[in-house]
Amino acid sequence: MVYSTAGAVLMLTGVGGPNIRHYAGLMWALPASLSAVVACAITARYAPTGNLRRAWISLTCALGLYFLGECTGVTSWLLGVDPLPGPADFFYVGFYLAMPAAAIFLIRAAAVRVPWIQLSMDATIFAVGFGAFFWFLVLHPAAQQHEASVLKQVLSQTYLTLDCVLLLMLGVLLLTGSGNLGGQRVPLLLLTGFATSFAGDIVWSLAKMRGYYLPGDTADVMYLVWYVPIVAAARVQIKWMAAPAPATSQNADVLARGLPYAAMLAAFLMLVYLSGGDASGPANMMIMVVFALTLLLMVRQSVVLRGDALVREKRAARMVEDRYASLIANASDVIMIVGADGVARFASPASERTLGLTPAEITGRSLPDLWAGEDGEKLRAFLAEVAATPAGTVGPVELRVERGAKRYVVETVGSNLTQDPAVQGLALNFRDISERKALEEQLRQLAFHDPLTMLANRNLFRDRVQHALTLAERGPNCLAVMFLDLDNFKNINDSLGHDAGDRLLQAVAHRVLQATRTSDTVARLGGDEFAVLMEGVERSSEVGRVADALVATLNVPFQLDGREVRVGASVGVAISAAEASAEALLSNADIAMYHAKAAGKNRHVTFQPQMQALLHERLRLEADISRALANQEFFLEYQPIVDLGTKSLLGVEALVRWRHPEAGVLMPGRFIQVVEESGQIVKLGRWVLRQACRDICAWRRSIAGGAGLRLAVNISARHMQHGELEHDVAQALAESGLEAGNLVIELTESTIMYNTDANLERFHTLKALGVRLAIDDFGTGYSSLSYLHRFPIDILKIDRSFVGSLTNSDTGPELARAVITLGETLGLETVAEGIEHEPQVAALLALGCVAGQGFLFARSSSLEQISKSPFVARRNALWNAQTRAEDLSPTGRFKALKSVPGRSAGAA
Repeated sequence: MVYSTAGAVLMLTGVGGPNIRHYAGLMWALPASLSAVVACAITARYAPTGNLRRAWISLTCALGLYFLGECTGVTSWLLGVDPLPGPADFFYVGFYLAMPAAAIFLIRAAAVRVPWIQLSMDATIFAVGFGAFFWFLVLHPAAQQHEASVLKQVLSQTYLTLDCVLLLMLGVLLLTGSGNLGGQRVPLLLLTGFATSFAGDIVWSLAKMRGYYLPGDTADVMYLVWYVPIVAAARVQIKWMAAPAPATSQNADVLARGLPYAAMLAAFLMLVYLSGGDASGPANMMIMVVFALTLLLMVRQSVVLRGDALVREKRAARMVEDRYASLIANASDVIMIVGADGVARFASPASERTLGLTPAEITGRSLPDLWAGEDGEKLRAFLAEVAATPAGTVGPVELRVERGAKRYVVETVGSNLTQDPAVQGLALNFRDISERKALEEQLRQLAFHDPLTMLANRNLFRDRVQHALTLAERGPNCLAVMFLDLDNFKNINDSLGHDAGDRLLQAVAHRVLQATRTSDTVARLGGDEFAVLMEGVERSSEVGRVADALVATLNVPFQLDGREVRVGASVGVAISAAEASAEALLSNADIAMYHAKAAGKNRHVTFQPQMQALLHERLRLEADISRALANQEFFLEYQPIVDLGTKSLLGVEALVRWRHPEAGVLMPGRFIQVVEESGQIVKLGRWVLRQACRDICAWRRSIAGGAGLRLAVNISARHMQHGELEHDVAQALAESGLEAGNLVIELTESTIMYNTDANLERFHTLKALGVRLAIDDFGTGYSSLSYLHRFPIDILKIDRSFVGSLTNSDTGPELARAVITLGETLGLETVAEGIEHEPQVAALLALGCVAGQGFLFARSSSLEQISKSPFVARRNALWNAQTRAEDLSPTGRFKALKSVPGRSAGAA
């Protein structure tokens, strides 16, 4: 540009010629030119692939060609040869070809942040305004000179035109916003550099034309410094690529927005210049007036547009406020803002429905004063805790609300938003949880009471015994426990049916309550077993009288369906001694009851120390456990889990057995408790896990869709709490090759609810392995809904007591429905246990439970025997009738194959 443009102007104006001193001064610009080439090359090297890299490569090539042209031109001048035209022009022509390409690639790489219509109009204004400026100031005067040859004239006009086009293209690039170029600084620096060079050409040309050019003057300085913005643009681009971020400069934005106005001003100044400097003429005066009016009109338009924008912003802000106000007004939860002193400043309309008070009745009052007694103090402490917690949510806290005859339970959480200028207080949220608490109470009732007789169940009875023993240690009296087992109940139940058997149990419960004292605790332990706890016993004869009364009242015939039935009762009595434990007292009563049966039934027997022969057997079993583990005397049987609708196999549950060399095959009830007390349960559980996984993997190859069969394994509380269960499960899966989603870990309610926070972490660790978790014998323990919701449980296994009451109790279906509905509410699937009769299957299907297990289908057996069962044949038939790529359910829990129309699809 130094030689091409300036030389062209000089040749066209007739002031050209060798000027060794001038070009010797320009030799100092060669290192600066080379540094610009290197900076652009480095930027191109690290630029991301795409238009941005192409732009910097083109810019590097253009500046490289320009550098070669400078070197060639300087050499020609030093040799006394006119450089225009000459070899340097080949490099300059290459420069003018590569430079527009770089500008085009930069425009394409820029993220245009202005509307295209606005950009088009701004670009047009910019091009026309500055184009007219260049034409009348540079191009047109140069075209009027005719002393030069035609070739020189063509080259000169071409160079000047391309200079103007290049500057216009860089100006358009600046108008785009250039979000991907490190803001607008890169195009601004490029435009500044090339504009400086072009301005230097013009200054030098004018100086030479007027005969007062001196080497080292302003033009030479401009030739030297125009590379600085180019190098700076490369540096800005590299910094932006190292840490991409919105790096727009406010000053650059103002300059970009002002370019169209600058173009208009340039056109106006050119108009004044062309008028000959006579500003007093009417035409020129009118031109200035029109220009001033145009500027005023544009300023007015800007003010109007800004006002409209402010109106739109206010309208949008008001719409957002109205939206939030509507959400708060229609929210079911109560939202309050309370000051640090506890005075309510705001309450949402839901307060009238939830708290029984309108917002006007709450606002301005101290919130703790709205609750009396203990709840008021609880709320006061809660507000203090929220005020002392600068970040996060505090709560929840439960409060009781009593407004007339209505009683609610609300749950509140709070956040300290005193630093939020929009709130400047404590934000509280109140939610009505009355229904949830009622359901929890229902579950608690189910957990601690027998659903058939509404007597205390085994868990509650054990707790009452433990509590009574603690109280007895403080006084002179003792307590007694009686275990009562009905005689001949099985025959009556089998002959008259389960409905009659349930009614008989209810009648027995009623008589037992009448025969005992009001202070006594009566429980149904399960089946036909009952228990009585007598506290405050002064003499053992009192216990004997009550036991005799029980035997006598139960010996009276019962009326069932118009017929008379007789049952007797065998009662075992155990009286507490010093330092007696609840388990020992219950065990003694159980031993005494079996002695009563062995003595002829229909009587009571008080425990005597010599009755501990069974205890010796337990000790013998405990001594044999280590040997049994070493000699592999334990083995596994499996009980099928079937689809209640299609009667097809869904999976199996692994059950451990002991092949004792002397006592024969022992069921878990005979040895599991002994194994737990001996500390060997973790080792046995680990063996069961590994063996069951190996067995199922080897066996399922012969079953259609065997890869979808589930394996359920029971885990003890000790293994869960003190063993390395996660490691054992992972090792069993790795050794066997069983998929984690096919393994179901079954845990009892008591196991889950013990040490809940630690268990929650263990459950999440197990879930991370991909296994499924199930609650076994659900309904026999105590589970809080809040914990059930937090635990990653997949399956609820309905206890056999609920299943047994389905067809022989008026409340049986309702209780089972409550459990199944709870599972559906919590997103859990249900499996029924202890199914023994076909009517129970129909009742379960009607309630929505479609998977189960029990003696109705099969007792536990080997996998080879299960292979011959009709459930496997049914699975094979259903699986072969469908596409083998049929997927399991999204949860992967005991999902059977899709049934054909009219059949139930199993999912458990």
